[in-house]
Amino acid sequence: MVYVDLGMLPATKIYKLPDGMPLRLGSLSEPLAACIRSLNRAVSVNGFRAYRRAHGRCRSGDGRRPRDRHWCTGKATTGDLPHLWRRGYTVSIEEHPSPQARIDAVRHIVDGFVADLVVDCSGHPSAGPEGIEMRRDGGTYIEMGQFTDAGSIETNWHRFCAKDITLLGSWGFTANEIPPGIDMLDRAEDRYPWAMMQTTFPFTEEGVSESIRSAMDMQCVKATIIPDAELD
Repeated sequence: MVYVDLGMLPATKIYKLPDGMPLRLGSLSEPLAACIRSLNRAVSVNGFRAYRRAHGRCRSGDGRRPRDRHWCTGKATTGDLPHLWRRGYTVSIEEHPSPQARIDAVRHIVDGFVADLVVDCSGHPSAGPEGIEMRRDGGTYIEMGQFTDAGSIETNWHRFCAKDITLLGSWGFTANEIPPGIDMLDRAEDRYPWAMMQTTFPFTEEGVSESIRSAMDMQCVKATIIPDAELD
């Protein structure tokens, strides 16, 4: 039960989790909502036509892949963590230690092309120039990972012009993205290893400090503070 004095906080919004949803899973609705907003930003500029794999529409009626070369076809990469699960394909920074090696790996995965849409969620400045080169000419690049000032990136403005880039920033989420995020987690609860994305910390002064250090040092994907051990 959550108590909120709506007289003192009239703008507060409360979202009910589905019955039976683990609280740790529900806490992921916040970062998922940020991802939903970033993809909606891409849709708004015609940079992404989503085949919603969760609804079984990532393949055509005869079982073949759609012709569009989008992330939703199961081709995705990571430049932040070595073995975080991805839809279908993973490019590991351990197996491909240099930016050019990862760019070449993406090109190989997508049949000699590079991606129509790149979304950077890493929060590390070095991912920017690399992500730009993973994107095809005329494609779209979404930057949503720089929610703290992690420093400048080293790149050349000529690459923005030469690749005819559509560059969009995406900041957090709005109230509109929370409900679809909760619904998506509810439908996909048993499909993906959600627990692997969270590192838990106790609700103590030391635990909170350690969670902040872990997040700032990019040692975890999602730092989750557990106020009660029974809720873990």
